[in-house]
Amino acid sequence: MTGFLTFYEMIMFDNGILRMHKALALALASLICYDAPTFYRKGCGMNGETSGGEENKSPVVSGDPVRESLASWLGINRATLGVLVVIGGLGFAEELWRNFLAIHLRDSVTGVSPAAQVLEAAKYMGLFAFFVNLFEGFGYIIGGKAAHRLGARKALIISGAPMILGFILLLITHHPLAIVASALLITNWEPLSVPATFSVVGSEVPKNRRVIAFAVQSIQKRLPKVMGPLIGGVAMAVGFWLNLSLAFGFVVFSCIIQYFLLARMRPTKNDAVDIPFRQVLKEIPPDLKRLLSAEIFLRWGDWFVRDFAVLYVVGVLARTTKEAGFLLALSSITALLTYIPVGKLVDRSPNPKPFIGLTFFFFALFPLNLVILPRILPPLGIPLIGALSLVFILNGLREIGEPARKSLIAGGFPPELRARAVGLYWGMRSFAFCPAPLISYFLWRFLGPETTFLVGGVLGLIGTAWFWFRVKCAPEEKPVIVRP
Repeated sequence: MTGFLTFYEMIMFDNGILRMHKALALALASLICYDAPTFYRKGCGMNGETSGGEENKSPVVSGDPVRESLASWLGINRATLGVLVVIGGLGFAEELWRNFLAIHLRDSVTGVSPAAQVLEAAKYMGLFAFFVNLFEGFGYIIGGKAAHRLGARKALIISGAPMILGFILLLITHHPLAIVASALLITNWEPLSVPATFSVVGSEVPKNRRVIAFAVQSIQKRLPKVMGPLIGGVAMAVGFWLNLSLAFGFVVFSCIIQYFLLARMRPTKNDAVDIPFRQVLKEIPPDLKRLLSAEIFLRWGDWFVRDFAVLYVVGVLARTTKEAGFLLALSSITALLTYIPVGKLVDRSPNPKPFIGLTFFFFALFPLNLVILPRILPPLGIPLIGALSLVFILNGLREIGEPARKSLIAGGFPPELRARAVGLYWGMRSFAFCPAPLISYFLWRFLGPETTFLVGGVLGLIGTAWFWFRVKCAPEEKPVIVRP
């Protein structure tokens, strides 16, 4: 990294992110300091519900004007605060180890040449990613039902339970297949929590604040992606056991915080109606079905490279784990810089399609850039790490339209249906592209990683074209009302 970015500069830049995180945390903490009677006022239910069966019109309670204005502008209330705790805590724990799982798998394969180690690691990562997507498909649907039945708050807490068992098993296992099986337990917190997240934002945040609320959550999700790879890359130089130990401690700490946060919230009566699966499927708006089909093409291309990128950078391009961690952090920093300003632009825009379209384009561009830019830029005098930095900066720009896409999905369903429908949407998407990582491995084995990534980029461009020509992104005039 000499001549491009010193380690000292990295630390100073990361401290800037930490200061931004601290500022956001102080703003969130101010919400907790409201007195309990104010919190339990009419219209501020905390379980994805509001009094009178209507969606909440105001995301904040009355109090100090400055705090109220800040919280209102960011779309934050105590419900979304609980979501931020889950996203930040569990997300940071995952980022400490998952980005370096491929390197750990490579090192666990012995008695073969370095090239064969990389190929074996690609095989196990393909197997891991296949089952991640398969289990996520079930997890999203189960998470949607859990959020619908138990309420969003309990579903968010339950989502962290499998991680603790997974960390214990991963610390004591050394065979590649056992490592894959243990890692699967740790990665399924997100599908269990996503439906609850959408339910909270869709029900507790007014429509004109949902994009910015999802943007704040995306920031909280990306902050771990900045700090996690940097810390994980340094820890990996000591040993993968250190990554796991740090992550395990953070999961336990986060679960304790979530428990006490839950204790401060008043439980609500569960009067959820059991909605048949076919009815949920039928109620998905036609435009969201077209968006889903476009996303499936896009995610196929993305999963050709997603869990293989670090293995390619370290195992093929011969960069260090610290440099890989820096590149991942650079991508997340770029994404962080887009969330709030773009989120406010989308809130004022009559149609979010241009922003979501840019997200599709940058998704498709990543595997192409990962192959092309490191080949064409070094002969022009740009160091390889500089070329890779540009690749990951452009990859970070793919988050431009993510809050708008999530807001579009959350707003496409009535409150009675939202958690189940979002879980079904995400579940069908995961089922559809779960074979992609396995196919990526076979392409890597027989055609090489570069060809594999180029094929992924073409699939992403097909999904992008489908989105631009077929998806309207127009809000539904009359939301469907479910009648049990």
